[in-house]
Amino acid sequence: MEMQYDYTVFRKNLRNLIGSSGKSLRDTAADLNISFTTLSRYINAHRDPDLKYVVLLAQYFRVSVDWLLGFNEDRYETLAPEIQELIALYNIASPDDRRVVDAVLNKYREEK
Repeated sequence: MEMQYDYTVFRKNLRNLIGSSGKSLRDTAADLNISFTTLSRYINAHRDPDLKYVVLLAQYFRVSVDWLLGFNEDRYETLAPEIQELIALYNIASPDDRRVVDAVLNKYREEK
């Protein structure tokens, strides 16, 4: 018996992740070394994603694979609650606010 999976939730979650990242679909594809066409087909339901790309996308956006595929509502299930909150707030921050946060974090990166 062959089981079919409906990728509707995956597409919705991926669309939201890309939209909230402040990057374009083309930039995201370039960051991941995936062709723009492939990523566009995933989003527009013209192609079901290969497992390796689902994992890659989850790692890139730092979300769980279960959440990305719609099996779990906990987007960051493996992270402590305070880290989850920081990520959620960063994801909704404006590009200008993200630059401020990034500047502060870069100070600590340089100290490492």
